[in-house]
Amino acid sequence: MTPRARPEAADRVTRSHAQTRATLRLAVAFISAGAVAAGVAAVTGDDRWLALHLFLAGGAVLAISAVSLMLTVTWSAAPAPPDSRVSFQRWCIAVGAAGIAIGRSAELPAAVVGFSATLYILGHVSLAVLLAVTIRKGPKRRFDTAVASYLAAIGAGLVGSALGLTMALSHVSVPLRSAHATANVLGLVGLTIGGTLAYFASTVGRSKMNRRATDTRLRLTLAWQTAMVALAVGTLAVDASSTAAIGFAGYSLGIAVTLAWMPTLTRRQFDWAGPRLIALWTGCAWWIAATVVTAWQVGSGKPPFADRWVVVLVVAGYGQIMWGSLAYLLPMLRGGGHELLGDGFATTRSWPGLLSANTAGVALALSWNLVAVAAAGIWVIDGAVRAARIGTSRADRPSPANTASPANTASP
Repeated sequence: MTPRARPEAADRVTRSHAQTRATLRLAVAFISAGAVAAGVAAVTGDDRWLALHLFLAGGAVLAISAVSLMLTVTWSAAPAPPDSRVSFQRWCIAVGAAGIAIGRSAELPAAVVGFSATLYILGHVSLAVLLAVTIRKGPKRRFDTAVASYLAAIGAGLVGSALGLTMALSHVSVPLRSAHATANVLGLVGLTIGGTLAYFASTVGRSKMNRRATDTRLRLTLAWQTAMVALAVGTLAVDASSTAAIGFAGYSLGIAVTLAWMPTLTRRQFDWAGPRLIALWTGCAWWIAATVVTAWQVGSGKPPFADRWVVVLVVAGYGQIMWGSLAYLLPMLRGGGHELLGDGFATTRSWPGLLSANTAGVALALSWNLVAVAAAGIWVIDGAVRAARIGTSRADRPSPANTASPANTASP
């Protein structure tokens, strides 16, 4: 029997959701630590390196690991990978990210940071293997472009991690630091988000995919974005900033094209999803704004992601997109029947969270640090209270309706 004819494992969704919940718990821990570190840095004026790496290298990458693998299992109807392999990948990322953050902040020997970075790289490679093996076992292949974007993102992340390891073991240079940051921020995180949005936005809004989002167009968009990341990273590494600016500008254009493939926001979707769905759009708007400003800065000879705009991107852009996504995923992962599912979605429908997220973005862009800290604090507290109400454990009364595909509405 060929892999495509292989029947679905009866417990594939249940196991995949359990794996996702375990990884998301670690992601939330890193995000929380990053939020605390960011608040301290904003008030004291300390270096924001620790906060950014806790959020991106730890929280964001763990969230990417969890969700990308779950969506691959769901969309391809493949069996969930073995728990032991997922656990190995999860802890490679978590321990590696923690070791890098602690090692650099505490100025530990380079060998500690080097070992942690190697473990972190192994976590990336393990995720790529898990995704590739899983998709090959799935009988449904119409979401292969999304999985291809995950693999492209991991490739960019490996380049970024290798550059980071090089700097940790030798010396830090502005060109290498710029290439390292770009590969991770626009490559690893950005390509993952861009490759998911056209599919996932239809799930969050309970609608069909945009008819304009054909496989050919999605593949071309992925190829374009991957090429722009490669152009930006490669030219930054050799200190050719004027050419790198073209890569950033082209990448921002690709984000706008990605938005064109997302489902049109209707009144019905607005009434049901509200802030969860709007957060995806407003987060992308901040993503475009931050990338356009960065393109201008790089063209002027300044290094990318070295000022407040990287914080704007991380908080108001990626952070808001992640917030909107988790506001859908957490109730779905809890399950427990129609009533609990409905209660969960009502709980995560937070207009105060959406408002405070964008207030923080405006304040950060204008360098109003105290206002940004206050708005972000409200956002974090609001999100934490709502997430705690839902929890990260499976409810005792699962129903077939809640073990359905999280992309069951994402059909072209």
